[in-house]
Amino acid sequence: MAEASSASATAPVLEMTKVSCRYGPVQVLDNVSLTVSTGEIVTLIGANGAGKSTLLMSVFGIPRVASGSIQFAGTDITHLPTHHIPRLGLAVVPEGRRIFPGMTVLENMELGTMALRKRTSVAFEGLFELFPILWERRQQKAGTLSGGEQQMLAIARALAGQPKLLLLDEPSLGLAPLMVKKIFSLIQSIVQSGTTVFLVEQNANQALQLADRGYVLGSGRIRLEGKGQELLANPEVRQAYLGKLA
Repeated sequence: MAEASSASATAPVLEMTKVSCRYGPVQVLDNVSLTVSTGEIVTLIGANGAGKSTLLMSVFGIPRVASGSIQFAGTDITHLPTHHIPRLGLAVVPEGRRIFPGMTVLENMELGTMALRKRTSVAFEGLFELFPILWERRQQKAGTLSGGEQQMLAIARALAGQPKLLLLDEPSLGLAPLMVKKIFSLIQSIVQSGTTVFLVEQNANQALQLADRGYVLGSGRIRLEGKGQELLANPEVRQAYLGKLA
């Protein structure tokens, strides 16, 4: 997968340059630079508290960067209002899924089309091919789904907006091993269908096996970067997941 998608990775779709973020007096990100190119799976790994989710959500202005810049498909989005950013072709699946449990599966997916300002039946047909279980459950309340099915729904809802770039925050969190394998297989399929993926994960083994390239974040800074397989074999990466990478 990595070799195939690398061949199509030609242009930066996301570029973060010297980005710093704060929560009050606390420096969470410190001078972070990274790129995600079209057709890639790029993963960001690191220990708890390293700043991974903050980095991901800063793309949407949550929080606003204190310094540095964020470019998406050649457009500076650093200071754009958060609600404008999805219209450019970005979508995010936040940690914890954040589906609407009292709404049906189909109603949740329809919310994902808001960035398009219209519902597209063609997009839904493709999504139900990718997630056949959601077709079976389409009239079921989302809160009654299993954890893995809820994660699929969160991803399908994001894809309903037909994004160029999909940001995934800890999609394997709290899932059984078989469902984790299924979710990572789906990520491969998503990229093969034409959507670039930026993946934040603590499951280093799975994420780096899947990724074309990866970054290791520690204490708000990029500590290592390289091809997925190179990072997977790097002893410092193993130390990071034991909490030993400062």
